[in-house]
Amino acid sequence: MGNMHFGGCFAPPLSDELLVKYRGIIDTLPASAIKDAMAALYVCCAKWWELPDSLGTRVFHPSIPVMIMPISAENAALLEQHIPWKEELESMQVMFNGIPTDQTDLRDAAFHLLWHIKELERDREPLTTDKLQEATVK
Repeated sequence: MGNMHFGGCFAPPLSDELLVKYRGIIDTLPASAIKDAMAALYVCCAKWWELPDSLGTRVFHPSIPVMIMPISAENAALLEQHIPWKEELESMQVMFNGIPTDQTDLRDAAFHLLWHIKELERDREPLTTDKLQEATVK
């Protein structure tokens, strides 16, 4: 894991239901690089989902008025072996861009999982749309 990276894209939150849905999508895929990539992302998201929220001092986002929560050292240590390298994530994004746009459920699942792991790889808790209000600087 590297230094915290700042960005401005926010995804919807995960849920138990979405994780079950994504697992089902992955399980029904034929053997392929997309299935392997999604399975790796899923494992990491599921591990993160089980962890307590990171605690600590939020830091200012440099371009929008929100606070970002760095991932705790404890959570980072537990997830480190599951988070793909940045270059792997970039390759997955290129591969997922090749999923036909009419396969909405597959594309949405792939990119949603990828977004969460890219956030974790950037050493921060994913700031999902449901958390934007509480993170907004007032």
